[in-house]
Amino acid sequence: MNENAFELIDQVAKLDIGRRGMAPLYSAARQRAGEPLSLAAARLLQPTTAGDAVVLLTGSMVRGWVSLELGETDGPLGAAAMARALSYGCGAVPIVLTDETLLRSVSAVLEAAGLIVVDPSQARAAAANPRFTSVAVVETCSSVPDQAVEQAHALLDRWRPRTVVSIERAGLTADGTYRSSAGVDYSAGRARLDEVVAEATRRGVPTIGIGDYGNEIGMGAIRTAVERYMQNGARICAQLATDVVFPAGVSNWGCYAVLAALALLRNQPELLHAPSLEARLLHRAPELGMIDGLTGRREPTADGLPLETHVAVTSLLETIVRYSA
Repeated sequence: MNENAFELIDQVAKLDIGRRGMAPLYSAARQRAGEPLSLAAARLLQPTTAGDAVVLLTGSMVRGWVSLELGETDGPLGAAAMARALSYGCGAVPIVLTDETLLRSVSAVLEAAGLIVVDPSQARAAAANPRFTSVAVVETCSSVPDQAVEQAHALLDRWRPRTVVSIERAGLTADGTYRSSAGVDYSAGRARLDEVVAEATRRGVPTIGIGDYGNEIGMGAIRTAVERYMQNGARICAQLATDVVFPAGVSNWGCYAVLAALALLRNQPELLHAPSLEARLLHRAPELGMIDGLTGRREPTADGLPLETHVAVTSLLETIVRYSA
């Protein structure tokens, strides 16, 4: 295995085509990890085996003043790719958490990725049977603090996950609100999924945070860099830290990079996110009501970048793995 491959994977994922100024955040996270971030995150997922639960947090209501059902394409697509890979390649049961208003669209994206969305009892039945069935569970959490804490405890008791991964999921800021990258308070209706990550940390469950600005869960690990280098940094920085935090050019790309690193670690090329699947998900997401969080348009784009760019990124990652295995 080519050790430089993980550096190349990171270089692809951190491409700052949108010119957000992510380089200092990546550098801070890379220094903290002591190794390529794709590799550090993949190490936490590497032990995943058949029947393990992996909790994935995602979903962002980006135009709440219009409708709380308008979620963005960045985040859920990365979660769907990761859920599929962990299910197909490891036999895991993905537990995907999102806002109540996004349950329908996030479930549909998972189904477009090839998963069967089931209830918890059905997921347990699937995991208990040696004949494989690719299933996922989609749940939510309260926006009321005390209730959210209780639900986080219950969820972790019920699933005992191998790992918790937050993908493009806004985290609570210092003033107790959720804020967009522009500093706008968009707390209304937002599930307090931070409590799941916080409780996982207390229990010693490995945690990964993937984001692309500084307001996402996990960025508390590099708070100084966010506050110093990002516009509105002190106002928007999520307070919660994760064991590994991965600042990427687009959050979906961070997911795809982790899967590429995991494919190398486990010598399982099937864990890669395929370019053809990326194209399919980007076409399907707008049909489900998802919009580009940057442009506000219902088009097959993410963070203002065209479908061809996202497909190219997945193709580059695939090539790196194929030539490094």
